[in-house]
This record gives sequence, structure tokens and C-alpha cells, in this order.
Amino acid sequence: MDTKWLEDFVALAETRSFTRSAQVRHVTQSALSRRIQSLEAWVGVALVDRSSYPTRLTPAGTIFYAQALELLQSLQTIRTQLRNPAAVQAGSTQADPDLGQ
Repeated sequence: MDTKWLEDFVALAETRSFTRSAQVRHVTQSALSRRIQSLEAWVGVALVDRSSYPTRLTPAGTIFYAQALELLQSLQTIRTQLRNPAAVQAGSTQADPDLGQ
């Protein structure tokens, strides 16, 4: 799974248009569509109802959208924290119970 797939899915959920989402993500519409299909294959369920215009999320897509937003935010937070040398140093001096230290 690629984080681009999540970002593409969020854009599609918010714009409700493959064309507009592709423009926002600076990719071709066919590339965006392939990425969404790859995400759906990875998840194992349809996330987008392609039979309607504007595009709608399936019930599973609605659930996944909320989780995708949280996941992307968490990844951004972790990235920001790790780029802060003081935070990394402070974190490395604390024992992690999950690692058996």
C-alpha cells in the first residue's frame, strides 16, 4: 500500500470527481483511477460508487475515509516529530515497554 493511494482517495472523497481529483493531485485521470482501484484491491472492498455522478463513497468508503484522514494525520505528526532532533533525543532516552527495555 502506498500513501499516495490514501491521499488520492481523500482527494476523491472531497472533490467527488475523478477529473477534479486528478487535477488536484497533479496526475492523469487514468493514473488516479488505477491508484483507487489498487487501494480497493488492497482493502478488499469497493470504496467508490462509480455508477453515480458526482462520485459517491460506498458505506465502506465512508468508514475508510475517516480512517484515512486519521492515518495521514498520524503519519504527518510522526514525520514532524522525527525531524525535530530534540524530540528524537528525548524519546530515545525513555524506555519503551513494548520493546522490552
